[in-house]
Amino acid sequence: MASAPPSPARALAQLLLGNQLQQALFVAAKLGIADLVRDGPRSCDELAAAADADPASLFRLLRALAAHGIFAVDDDGRIGLTPLAEPLQSGTPQSVRSFALWSGGVSYRAFGGLEWSVRTGMPAFETIFGSEFFAFLEEDEESGAIFREMMSRHTRPVAAALAAHDLAGIETIVDVGGGSGEVLAAILAAHPTLRGVLAERPHVLDRAREVFRQAGVDDRCTAVGIDILDDVPPGDAYVLKSVLHGLADDEAVRVLTNCARRLAPSGAVLVVELALLEGNVFSPGTLMDLLMLVGCRGRERTAAELGELFAAAGLALRGVTPAKHGYVIVEGGLERTDGLARSRRALTEAR
Repeated sequence: MASAPPSPARALAQLLLGNQLQQALFVAAKLGIADLVRDGPRSCDELAAAADADPASLFRLLRALAAHGIFAVDDDGRIGLTPLAEPLQSGTPQSVRSFALWSGGVSYRAFGGLEWSVRTGMPAFETIFGSEFFAFLEEDEESGAIFREMMSRHTRPVAAALAAHDLAGIETIVDVGGGSGEVLAAILAAHPTLRGVLAERPHVLDRAREVFRQAGVDDRCTAVGIDILDDVPPGDAYVLKSVLHGLADDEAVRVLTNCARRLAPSGAVLVVELALLEGNVFSPGTLMDLLMLVGCRGRERTAAELGELFAAAGLALRGVTPAKHGYVIVEGGLERTDGLARSRRALTEAR
């Protein structure tokens, strides 16, 4: 006989405990416990010595996680992996360790300012950390490295979708704000005749060049240090992956306008973002939208709102293609249309 679902009060109480479980996962990830038991169960004394932790306190942490199926404690008190603990290992294809470190570290602290951001409409991040978000990532080497690894892992499935996108007639593609270049490297690897340009802040270009070298596309790719709010290099197509969500509407329109101004007549602008869904349904972008609220001046948007940004920048909407994990690829170009109404119809049909 199936058990009765929890009452609303109990279900809500479980959600309210989520921050405690998040912090337990964060500490286990930071101590590297999953890596330490990669080759088999070990005693808590051994783990504590290797992780520079108090044995009794570490056992209490891992016992709490084991109660949720994350790690297992055997009859001899040794700690071992479970399927839920395995992704906390580093260096594996399914690793979420960088996500655990980010979520329980910088993101956790930033969300402590959510009430202030809701009351003021301003990013609490700058008050909490004393620096603008991207400036902080440049200044704090450890946090910057964690963020880049996390974003790289989140980018790979979307990069594959972009690499499979129809790029017929395109000779040069520009990745605007493309970070360490994983998206552009994947596109160039899938299209051997294509040339690429990465337009990014100067401090990330060395890492991007190494990504291009490892992917074997460095002979077809150029990295340019530039402020994308001011200008972008000329191209036949532009890719903007998770760029607009970090910008206020006026800034997003400025970047898209720069792309439209430099775009070849028959070219394309491909914007990849989490698309918020209409109505009271789960959408991966809703909590990310709160992170944008506390972290910067950007926001997540519905597909229709992305279409409005395109129209404001003088770009005609061509289509919306679903990608993985809630992302969509919104494509626009320069051909004339009857404006925003047509864009909205196309977006509605795509959903």
